[in-house]
Amino acid sequence: MTMTRLSNESVNAKELNELLATNHWDVHPIENLERAIESSWGNICARNENRKLVGYARILSDGIRHAYICNVIVHPDYRKQGIGTAIMNESLKLLRENNLYPTLVASPGKKSYYEKAWF
Repeated sequence: MTMTRLSNESVNAKELNELLATNHWDVHPIENLERAIESSWGNICARNENRKLVGYARILSDGIRHAYICNVIVHPDYRKQGIGTAIMNESLKLLRENNLYPTLVASPGKKSYYEKAWF
């Protein structure tokens, strides 16, 4: 698995919608998802050897002090391989590099997973 860090760059809305669908998350109109991506401060992407998007996290920030990590997702076929942990580590590294304090937005029931990532 190849991990590619994309900070302040866009991810393709179509491929992100495909990843969301694999996890039964809401699929959004492309135009809405493109606006959401454009309004992101950063995106962390995990891609397989064929450059297919298999993991993702979105970062929202004021660019001054605070940042929110949200939409952390891993394709079901790629779970239990450390991809989610790598995405969280890359997200936190990017925030540290920019002197931003992280806040996590997560679904209920995910507490134990994120406690492992120091939240």
